[in-house]
Amino acid sequence: MDNPEEDLHSLSRELLSGIDCPDNLVIYPKSGGGNNKVFILEMNGIPKYVMKHYFRHAADPRDRCRAEWTFLEYAADAGISCVPKPIICDPDRGIAVYEYIHGHKVPTEHLSGNHITQALDFFEAINKNYDSGTPKNLLPAAESCFSMRDHLECVNRRIDRLLQMDTGSEIDRSAIHFVRNELIPRWENVRKDILEQEKQGLSGLDDCLKKRDICISPSDFGFHNAIQTDAGTVFFIDFEYAGLDDPVKMICDFFCQPEVPVPHSYLPMFSARVLDSLDNPGSHYRRLKMLLPVHTIKWCCIILNEFLPVGRARRIFANSDLDMNEIKGKQLKKAKNMFKMANTMI
Repeated sequence: MDNPEEDLHSLSRELLSGIDCPDNLVIYPKSGGGNNKVFILEMNGIPKYVMKHYFRHAADPRDRCRAEWTFLEYAADAGISCVPKPIICDPDRGIAVYEYIHGHKVPTEHLSGNHITQALDFFEAINKNYDSGTPKNLLPAAESCFSMRDHLECVNRRIDRLLQMDTGSEIDRSAIHFVRNELIPRWENVRKDILEQEKQGLSGLDDCLKKRDICISPSDFGFHNAIQTDAGTVFFIDFEYAGLDDPVKMICDFFCQPEVPVPHSYLPMFSARVLDSLDNPGSHYRRLKMLLPVHTIKWCCIILNEFLPVGRARRIFANSDLDMNEIKGKQLKKAKNMFKMANTMI
């Protein structure tokens, strides 16, 4: 599929051989994919499957295909119905086929407590049997964090990468100016606050989470990766970053993702359902208070991925028609808006 002339019709028939034998198969690209090539497989005039061709790059070693497929297999085995069913996978070619979910995106202005409750129900369902042992084949999530130091190092690495961005265009120079003169000073203050709390004995940078306090995280979890049916049921999608992780990081990411922002008025209810079942919930609430500003800075960095070679390559892989200068301008504006949030975190 790297070759634009490759016969997608034959490939999908090959993958679905023995599973489905449609009389009339139509394949067309799905717009809006940010990381991978996504195609709708329509059978007899009705969308039935989604076929994903996952991004691969030497500088981005994560096996996105394996991560998502393994997570959805685990969900299927657990009887979870609010995610797409995995249909067939070709890991060598980085291609997988999933159930097509009929519905629409969740508009920000219609986000309600019912949506938040459905997200929590899903998270609890995927973690229901975790105590019985580490789930087979599930790996650590992307940028998984199991100690306070892990959280800080995650952001340090992203800051360091941004300092290597090109400065050949005006928008690139604007971005590096923002990183050097606004983002980094704010990050240094956030990091200093956490290190001061460690000196006071309020946190241990290298204290690792207990196994029973680690969660199965959907990762990149939020309503930007959700589809709502006409009946109001929310299905969650896109699990290429999923795996084992810190539940506090999951909470931070849920409230920091910028595409369909979740109002922070839901944070007490959401965090209570996630953290109250853990050992020593008070310690996790303290970590949440310290780490929410950390991950807000992290999301500023994520938004600026298009300024980096791998981030640009991933976007172009998913959609070769993008105007990267236009995209960069939009992303820099989003990063600055996210940065303003970092100054108002709890």
